[in-house]
Amino acid sequence: MREATFADLPYIGAICDASGRARWTREMITPTSGRVVLVAIVQDEVVGAAKTHFHGEPEGRAPAGHYLGGVIIDPNFRRRGIGSALTRVRMEWIWARSSTAYYFANEHNTASIIMHETLGFQSIGRFAQIRGVTADNGRSELVLFQARQ
Repeated sequence: MREATFADLPYIGAICDASGRARWTREMITPTSGRVVLVAIVQDEVVGAAKTHFHGEPEGRAPAGHYLGGVIIDPNFRRRGIGSALTRVRMEWIWARSSTAYYFANEHNTASIIMHETLGFQSIGRFAQIRGVTADNGRSELVLFQARQ
């Protein structure tokens, strides 16, 4: 694993395409002091990417703080622990800055919820919207989680 560079963007875009998800933009991987963007490498190939976000102010019932952002793994490399590894590295990055990390997921994303619970995340609420994000066009809820160092 390493921090993403702009040269990784075409590979991340290909993973997004293969996963049926919107492509990440240059702005989404631009380094900032409040965010880390990582890529997972297997045999010199980018097979996954993950990011964090920092929100300095609360929004509604969503607290201020460091949030785990999107994770995307090449479909051919899923279920090999890459998502967990990316999450652990992002959590370590957050722990160097804060004692609390946040994450939210669609209530139906069982695989993600189970993985995050095994890493110490606990549900702190269910919402129709969190920080401008909805699930299934508002037909599902988002579950907000937190983990403490």
